[in-house]
Amino acid sequence: MRHKTRWLLVLAAGVLVLSLGWYGYFHTGRRANLDGTNTQAALTTQKQFDQRITTLYPHLKPALDHDAKPDTSVIPGLLATKTLTLGAHAHVGISKTMDPQGLALTPNYLVISAYSRDKHYHSVLYFLDKHTGRLVKQIVLPSNSHVGGLAFDPVSKRLWITTETVAKKASLSAYDAATWQQADFAQHHTATKFDHVITMPNVLRASFITYHNNALYLGFFDKNAQGNFLALPMTKRGLPENRGGRNVVLRGDNQLGHFATSKRLQGATFYHGELLFSQSYGPNPSNLLVFDNDGQRTWLDFDGDDTLKTVTMPPYMEQIAADGEDLYVLFESASAKYRQADLEFHADRVVKLDLGQLLH
Repeated sequence: MRHKTRWLLVLAAGVLVLSLGWYGYFHTGRRANLDGTNTQAALTTQKQFDQRITTLYPHLKPALDHDAKPDTSVIPGLLATKTLTLGAHAHVGISKTMDPQGLALTPNYLVISAYSRDKHYHSVLYFLDKHTGRLVKQIVLPSNSHVGGLAFDPVSKRLWITTETVAKKASLSAYDAATWQQADFAQHHTATKFDHVITMPNVLRASFITYHNNALYLGFFDKNAQGNFLALPMTKRGLPENRGGRNVVLRGDNQLGHFATSKRLQGATFYHGELLFSQSYGPNPSNLLVFDNDGQRTWLDFDGDDTLKTVTMPPYMEQIAADGEDLYVLFESASAKYRQADLEFHADRVVKLDLGQLLH
């Protein structure tokens, strides 16, 4: 009788656990992980996040009120990301130090790039459903590049990534549409090779990248610490022309050759006749800088009167990407390195803002 009672208690406990699990799945709309990569927010609930950001940054509240949801999407993999270890005998492992860097939008996906700050694992791409915010799949890259920038070419449908070669030279790497659409790390647990790798011999390190009007725009700093925003026109084959592109010099502190300010740039995007930059000051509030994009300027002054508007944003802002009338903003403040830092706000979600409300 005692044995039967114990068995019934164990059975009841199991049913209760399963019931709670299914309840959580259906009522939160989220799984705890996808093939070992966490999908839940690292720090906050949706309610906590909304209350915190609108309290600290009330000027963002009108831009957060969208008719089309979601206004925010959880950054996956911050607590745990299944990927590959580095080295000749790579095997599946779990990185707990993934740091989100790049952001791009396709018609159906919000794509986030991340690298493992401990330098023990391969970098990754997370693919989130743009209409629900849920993690759909993941691609593991063939290296541990910093992957500071992402760009989607809507013509060729290629996905471009800022990378480094084995010799640590700046490069641009791309996946063809067929590759990134079919690849899924959960299926075979192997890295996905790039379809194209273009070395940038005159670039020390590509800081950020964006796409606009059949050209890739690359942000980088040369040997003299001069900031550059280089346009690389696309060829008929959909590959960037690696010479002769129009360059815009990025100035700081009102003098050519001193770029303490522009070095803090993390991303850029185009919106109608305007050019937007994300500028991060570490633990201090970030800035969204808006410039007139007349296509004629040979330089931009980030400390002068060239800015049309400056919007204060949460700290550790990374890449930004305009998609129609929406601006998607990525942060790294909820990564392992900064999660315990004394910040006024940790953003464990990508934020979507209405550009009409934000800028005008």
